[in-house]
Amino acid sequence: MNPDNTIWKVTPFLFSGRKNPEWKITTAQQKSWMQLWNLAELCDREVEHVSTLGYTGCRLQYNEHSHWHLYNGCVSFYEDRKIISKKDEERKLEFFLLNTASPEVKEILKNQQII
Repeated sequence: MNPDNTIWKVTPFLFSGRKNPEWKITTAQQKSWMQLWNLAELCDREVEHVSTLGYTGCRLQYNEHSHWHLYNGCVSFYEDRKIISKKDEERKLEFFLLNTASPEVKEILKNQQII
């Protein structure tokens, strides 16, 4: 994976019926994320896509056709028809991304008891 020509945009899935916040991460944050991703242990399950109200995980958009989805102790990377899943039992990867948010978004995440 090459950071050039990529989007690297985080979206927490907080709301139903209104736009979720989005933000881009810096080059340094991209490198830190990739270190965490590379250290994570592979797992044989995919992130569960739930349709409940409230927080249902977050996405890190890598490029137009590739992204990670994080939720409930699992991280899945989707690229074309390939899926790679890794464990995130302590939610280090998920919290890393959520903590790159602006202070205003972090306040929403804290009020919803997500971080």
